[in-house]
Amino acid sequence: MTTMKDKVALVTGANTGIGFEIARGLLASGATVVLGCRDLKKGQIAREQLVSLTGNEAAVVMQVDLANLSRLRNFVPKLQARFERLDCLVHNAGVWPRTRRKTEDGFELTLGVNHLGPFFLTDALLPLLVRGAPARVVVLTSSMHREGAFDFEDPQFKVRQHHGGTAYAQSKLANVMFTFALARRLAGQGVTVNAVHPGVVNTGLRREAPPTAREPKNPLSPEEGAKGPLSLATSATVASVTGGYFEGTEQKPTSAAANDVKAQERLWALSRSLLKLPPEVS
Repeated sequence: MTTMKDKVALVTGANTGIGFEIARGLLASGATVVLGCRDLKKGQIAREQLVSLTGNEAAVVMQVDLANLSRLRNFVPKLQARFERLDCLVHNAGVWPRTRRKTEDGFELTLGVNHLGPFFLTDALLPLLVRGAPARVVVLTSSMHREGAFDFEDPQFKVRQHHGGTAYAQSKLANVMFTFALARRLAGQGVTVNAVHPGVVNTGLRREAPPTAREPKNPLSPEEGAKGPLSLATSATVASVTGGYFEGTEQKPTSAAANDVKAQERLWALSRSLLKLPPEVS
């Protein structure tokens, strides 16, 4: 990793698993790291551990709840008041519920937390990211996006039967499609956007996963899983790479569905509509 001294990074879901290890790597490289956590008590415990491990006290706990747009709206001005720029945004937090549940705003939970929440947060933080240019956005996804198909007629399983694996694969496909669409929009503005599958890591994400996925064979440790995201967040070798999909530290091709530009744009428009965001300025 290159030094991140004087850089500001935000990592969602930073109190546990891969997010904790990403935050640890960024702190060890000298960054100021905002630990975006849904549970502030767990965030504070993680902060104490991270400071002890890295010796870097520039770890700031702030509430980031991707299942609650009102809390996200409250978070953004607090971050803007504290930092005048953002050098790195790592979308790590995610869920894999077995049954159909809803966010506070009524979205199907998997799509809401894994895609719509990050979409909303990124949109709100774009001015800080552009101000921090050269800046980076890293979106954690999964190789399961290859199994996904985005159902534009029923993306929230209001009609079709909900299946945890199907919903998760759809949300991970949405992550890659979002990455490619955002990279196009930020071209020439000094902000790179890349998606990364960290590997099969046995973390708390899998506690509600289907039985076959709950205990994967030969899983990576969270520290190993953090290597790919950390490389995209810090490495000079990928400083100019944008609109890419990585598995670990290697860039890989994606599914045909993920590469469908018309579908990416359709998802972008649908996401803005669901989130009630204003029309884009062309």
